[in-house]
Amino acid sequence: MKNNKSLGRKILRAMTGLVIGMLLVAGVIFALTMRRATDTLSDSNRDLNNTIGDKSMAYLIEQSQNRMLELAKEKAQIADQIFLEFQRGVCSAASVAEQIYDNPEEYSPRPVPLPDPEKDGELTIQVLYSAHTDPADPAIEAELALLGNVQDTLIAVNASQDRVASLYVATESGFMVQADYIPAKKYDDAGNLMPLEAKERPWYRGAKATGAPFFTSVTRDVHTPRLAIMCGVPIFSGGSVMGVAGAGMYLDDMEDLVRSVDLGETGNACILNSRGQVLYSTYDEGTLAAVAEAEDVRLSDNKALARMSISAVGGRTGVTTLSLDGVPCYAAYAPMKTVGWTMLVFVPQEAVEAPTKSLLDNINLIMSNAFQDETSYIRSANYLLLVLFGAAVIVALAVSVALSNQIVKPIRRLTEEVTSMHGDNLDFHWDLDTGDETQMLAASFESMTERMKDYISENETITAERERISTELSLANKIQASMLPSIFPPFPNRSEFDIYAVMEPAREVGGDFYDFFLIDDSHLCLVISDVSGKGVPATLVMMISKIILQNCAMLGGSPAEILSRTNDAICSHNDEEMFVTAWVGILDLNTGMLTAANAGHEYPIIKKPDGPFELLKDKHGFVMGGFGGVVYKEYELPFPPGSKLFVYTDGVPEAMGGDGGNEMFGLARTIDALNTDPDVPPKQLLQQVRAALGDFVQDSEQFDDLTMLCVEYRGKGGCS
Repeated sequence: MKNNKSLGRKILRAMTGLVIGMLLVAGVIFALTMRRATDTLSDSNRDLNNTIGDKSMAYLIEQSQNRMLELAKEKAQIADQIFLEFQRGVCSAASVAEQIYDNPEEYSPRPVPLPDPEKDGELTIQVLYSAHTDPADPAIEAELALLGNVQDTLIAVNASQDRVASLYVATESGFMVQADYIPAKKYDDAGNLMPLEAKERPWYRGAKATGAPFFTSVTRDVHTPRLAIMCGVPIFSGGSVMGVAGAGMYLDDMEDLVRSVDLGETGNACILNSRGQVLYSTYDEGTLAAVAEAEDVRLSDNKALARMSISAVGGRTGVTTLSLDGVPCYAAYAPMKTVGWTMLVFVPQEAVEAPTKSLLDNINLIMSNAFQDETSYIRSANYLLLVLFGAAVIVALAVSVALSNQIVKPIRRLTEEVTSMHGDNLDFHWDLDTGDETQMLAASFESMTERMKDYISENETITAERERISTELSLANKIQASMLPSIFPPFPNRSEFDIYAVMEPAREVGGDFYDFFLIDDSHLCLVISDVSGKGVPATLVMMISKIILQNCAMLGGSPAEILSRTNDAICSHNDEEMFVTAWVGILDLNTGMLTAANAGHEYPIIKKPDGPFELLKDKHGFVMGGFGGVVYKEYELPFPPGSKLFVYTDGVPEAMGGDGGNEMFGLARTIDALNTDPDVPPKQLLQQVRAALGDFVQDSEQFDDLTMLCVEYRGKGGCS
């Protein structure tokens, strides 16, 4: 805008034309008005800064509390999964023992040796007796020979869980079958076998009293300085307790879990047990430091800490504020339901509020610069007026007052508009057209407030959208995970086979899926599939394809017929032209014959008994979803006891890594990983492949879903 009506020219024309006195009075009136406008602008800037600071502080505190709570829930869930896996191992031993007691005619006598000191350091089976039990008693000998059939399960479960120190089955009759690594510790210094009073141990008494899985309190291992916890599961037969299966687990993972909580340099975390005692903590000293014989935090003199501990130990989840050792903190807590413990995380209030203080400092700097620009205009106008008024000594008082009012009126109006801005009100309205520096000042201030409102609104919109998307994707991930079989072993009462599978999506959700289910009592259906694309669209097609394929399989028919019916169903409503690859196999559990068909999927990898894993280049049909009416070919493969099948999606061989991250993992590395130890159970085989993938990929980004399934056929007389 061309400035033809500047404040200086107005004053010059008026003083030249009127030239009357009373300069000093007019100058004082003008100066006081300018001072009032400057003070008002300063107060308005301060109010605006306070409003922004309050909103920013509340927002950042809410975000920090949400992050702390999610972190506490995540770590508590990880710990709970560790204890649940440990409990499942003990339950497996108890279940096998119950089957033996309930069906003694199905088992042959199996001897159980005494502890052999020469095998110290090896995982071995041994029998220990109570001081009140006569090993030569025929009834004891018969029961021990029968229960000896549980030893394979004890060895397998102990070997599969690194955290397990020992696994055992103790009986009401006074002996215990045990699998551990320290047979030499069972003898005293004189070389005599020491008796073991298992029925007096807390894990035995607790499991027998409750009739359910029972966890003891944390104790230090008798033979090592490591902390451990024991779990007992009662063994029933004919409505009576025959004994208790138990195990001891080292708790090294719990300390690592607490240390892994990422709360910055000033955050801390700890674990409370069911009695309110601190078990593990990142605090080296103070109220929540982990010390021997820790006191019950629920009885602390710190009332806020005591209230929070009572709520946390009671199994609740929440966020609160308290003062810990003189430091104001935010605290979040979440339960570990399996053992009744709880995870707590703490962040000092000062660390949470520091980003807001930094933001306020930046806003203060911006507002200070704006205020200096505004006052600079006023100061320039004052200087110009003083020079012009000095030259017009004879300007009349009336003309000076009138002139002063003419100049000050827009500024007073500007002052009133600025003063009306406070709290959440950031609206600034200017409808005068003065055409001078006041107009420029008003335009500048109006632009600044509009930018500030746009910034706050945009920030709130972006934050809300991110939270919504994050919540929806998290829910989608849980829904997808619940669609796949995730409880292993899935058929604990079936000893003919062992199966394990995993799926890791590249994004929050993925397009891969696996499935396995019994079509009838003697036929096991195996499925692995990959949907084109990634993310939410692939996930939707994946869920539909899984349901259609399983329904088609349950209707009966061969794998080729299942694929044909599934393809026709997908093609009937495939407007987006997404395709699906799949491998379907049906294993006859009586004969060991595997019948399979392949719809454009990866080649399966087979291991015959006493042989290595090898690639099976089977017959490929066209992918599903391309066009209807496709007829798929199937093949039969003898699958004798001891054989294993490994199927996967292309995310495994096509994982990128190596030098420069531009090399694929490939089928050769996949087969090598399987053959590292080909005789281990399916779960460990998948862990071998995943570990090899991790070493190869390193820090490279995962671009595709990783899905693997492995099944071992044991035959009708297989070990459970």
